[in-house]
Amino acid sequence: MNLHGKKILITGGGSGIGLELARRMADGNQVTIAGRDQTKLERAQAETPALRTLRLDVTSDDEAQRAIAWCSSKLGGLDLLVNNAGVISGHPLWSPEAANASVTEVQTNLIGSIRMTRLALPLLKAAPEGGVLFMSSAVALVAVPGLAVYAATKAALHSLARSLRAELKDQRIRVFEVLAPVVDTEFTRGLDVPKILPSVVADAVVAGLAHDRDEIRVARVRQLALVARLAPRLADRLAARALRPSPAGRAN
Repeated sequence: MNLHGKKILITGGGSGIGLELARRMADGNQVTIAGRDQTKLERAQAETPALRTLRLDVTSDDEAQRAIAWCSSKLGGLDLLVNNAGVISGHPLWSPEAANASVTEVQTNLIGSIRMTRLALPLLKAAPEGGVLFMSSAVALVAVPGLAVYAATKAALHSLARSLRAELKDQRIRVFEVLAPVVDTEFTRGLDVPKILPSVVADAVVAGLAHDRDEIRVARVRQLALVARLAPRLADRLAARALRPSPAGRAN
């Protein structure tokens, strides 16, 4: 995908991976970062004036419709939708906190991405080179005790990306998926496990889009994906080891 002159909307773009990606794409493109926290959006725009901002909660159908209408009226269309908005609770399913947290994960990570993609498709179909990107995860490929619902939402995105790619193959719309290990963002601060920087993921995404890679596997996920296909139980053990809490004082 030619990343020049594109109209790009990045959900969850006020911080973390979304913001890093927006900064890398801002040169030569019209990039809009969307999110629920207006303060974060304003801070990001102050640091990178080329970025546009848009208040958006992907769990709200009304706000999602207004966001797409804004892209149509203010940008004149949309070339690339980046479904980056997501949350992770880290609560086992049997815990009291999971009652609300699991619903929030499904509503944000999965239904929010489906909603935004469905609404954006008319604009993407009208684009000369339209695309949609789903921010999935390595946990979509393996068993992850303690993160069952979060992993399920990412596995669903993995399946959605594959099916939608086949569905849209004649519509000139590319469907990309990013599979990354645990990334150091505000939502993973409670997970005391090794993490990679958002900048590493952003670099991989830009390179993957430029080379038209349908599945953008980041860092060690390249090896994990192969193991998961050939030896699923081994991949589960490797993932469980990688997501085991780090010893006290260990740098992540």
